[in-house]
Amino acid sequence: MDFSCTSIHINLWKAFYVIILCTFLSLHLVAQTDTKGQASIVPSSTSMAISVTIGGDFITNGTFPALLTERVDQFITRIYEQKRAEELELAKLGIEIKGEGKRTREKENMMFQNYALRGIILKRNSGEQSLIDIDKFRLTGDFKYNPYLKNDDILIFPQYDKDNTFSVEGAVNNPGTFQFVEGDKIEDGLLFARGIDPLYENADKLEIYRLTYDGRLDTVIRMPLDKQYPLKRGDRVRFVATEPLRKNYRAFVDGEVMQPGVAFVTKEGLPLFKVLEQVGGLREDADLSRAELIRGGNVFQSIYYGSEFERMMMQRMAPIKAEDSLTFLVDNVLRTTRGAWAQNLEGLKSERIDSLTILVRDGDYLFIPQKIDFVYVFGQVNNFGYIKYIPGKDYSYYITQAGGIGATAKKDIYIIKNRTRAWYLASKSNTEIEPGDYIWVPKKPVKDFDYYLQRVAYIGSIVTGIVTTALLIVQVTK
Repeated sequence: MDFSCTSIHINLWKAFYVIILCTFLSLHLVAQTDTKGQASIVPSSTSMAISVTIGGDFITNGTFPALLTERVDQFITRIYEQKRAEELELAKLGIEIKGEGKRTREKENMMFQNYALRGIILKRNSGEQSLIDIDKFRLTGDFKYNPYLKNDDILIFPQYDKDNTFSVEGAVNNPGTFQFVEGDKIEDGLLFARGIDPLYENADKLEIYRLTYDGRLDTVIRMPLDKQYPLKRGDRVRFVATEPLRKNYRAFVDGEVMQPGVAFVTKEGLPLFKVLEQVGGLREDADLSRAELIRGGNVFQSIYYGSEFERMMMQRMAPIKAEDSLTFLVDNVLRTTRGAWAQNLEGLKSERIDSLTILVRDGDYLFIPQKIDFVYVFGQVNNFGYIKYIPGKDYSYYITQAGGIGATAKKDIYIIKNRTRAWYLASKSNTEIEPGDYIWVPKKPVKDFDYYLQRVAYIGSIVTGIVTTALLIVQVTK
């Protein structure tokens, strides 16, 4: 009785050990987890397990496990990403590797260059050999370029060379530069360039530009489109067709119009009155006499009406001294910040608009300002701002209306014309003030004791130099 119990006890322990061992082996065969926490693919069934060798110019070489259900593209992408994740983790940890020093991100980034996706040699255990073209597979979905793997397959990658290319330009959907493989033809160039762009009509000619080994132009081949024509390394192919002119020509209209926004124009442009019809016409307070038509803008008013542009326009013809420049900048910023209308939109040099003859073209920006009946007074006045325009009144009237000049004002007062930004000294000209003009009163620079001391020292140095020179001349002449 005791003997049978002991036997049962031993058998139970054996069974327990067998269960633990089987469980461990099953888990080990199903998956292994890498440092990124991603499962590395390891066949769970020995009937599906195969080995594939990678050689040549790839991120890593060696023999790796694969599945019979894997194709070349899936396999090499998996191996590449696993190796890349592994190397980046080593770089992140700064691990020392014998003969290489510490891994750094810069060093690893140099490793992860592109690898060739065309001209990959696939060698079978049977002796069969074929070329793999992953680029063509990804474009066409044709599995003959991306076959299933078999046990003991060998993949040999060619040397990746960014100059081993040909380029395609002209009337195609995806112009660019592509990897060259011996045997490439015009039809391959069309494939990688996504075919002829349907916008082009009669794209039935091509040009091939070939260079010699030393980079000199050797041959220019002009011929009808022949898809079977062979290409050479370094060829530059242009599919020739007249560029279509059916484009989204448009202008932008802003300001005192009923529907500000985009106006559609033709290649030659549209007369102004037709453009105004598209935006619903003018508002009652629109002022065409001061309209601004800015030619050829690609981003419309964001370029033409910026504060920096306005500053340059104001200073372009300014006859002021350097000491006045800083105070003018301050006053001008206050003006553009405080101004109620068209702060930065008034001062662009442009032509007067003739609605019958002026054409609005693609990329133009048309601004129709509001009628203004004010003069802007700023600078060293007690209450800068807009003053109601009164015909015939001179600058002194508007300064009085602005509260008079301040204690730090200079005597020189300037009139700045609205349209041209031309400057005129008010006391020395008979410039007529018009609606929209500016009157600026500059600030008198502060001159303290140090200023006068510097001036005296400067004058003294000049006098000393003159006296010294005179004495030397007298001594020489004796």
